[in-house]
Amino acid sequence: MDLAKAIERASGLMAALESQAFADERFAELSLRQMYYLGAIIRMVRPTFSGLARELKVTKPSVTAIVGTLIGKGYVRRVRDDEDQRIYHIILTQKAVAFSRIHADIHKRLAEVLAAQLDKREVAQLAKLLGKALPAAKP
Repeated sequence: MDLAKAIERASGLMAALESQAFADERFAELSLRQMYYLGAIIRMVRPTFSGLARELKVTKPSVTAIVGTLIGKGYVRRVRDDEDQRIYHIILTQKAVAFSRIHADIHKRLAEVLAAQLDKREVAQLAKLLGKALPAAKP
């Protein structure tokens, strides 16, 4: 199997796992873009609007619009910086923490599905190769 076909199969498996996990009605309201932003906010831990814009390589108005929607849906809050009152941080709510747990479980389940098809040496080799190919890959 060539690399493109392998990636296509992995993407399909990931999509199937995500649709099962996100079938939970609590998260049905999130668009793919909102999930992408929320994932970045979770990874960054208390980002500023500007920091999130830099991380995602989008404009600050784009971040403001999507984060405003996430605030409205109860996933995040904006909180003033203690030292510089002009700066706001994006803080997760309990609803976002629940989303984060489900999202982490998807990754764990994907790893388990892949590992079930391989022996320990192959699992270690796959992890090493993915780590090398995806050191800090961003779309």
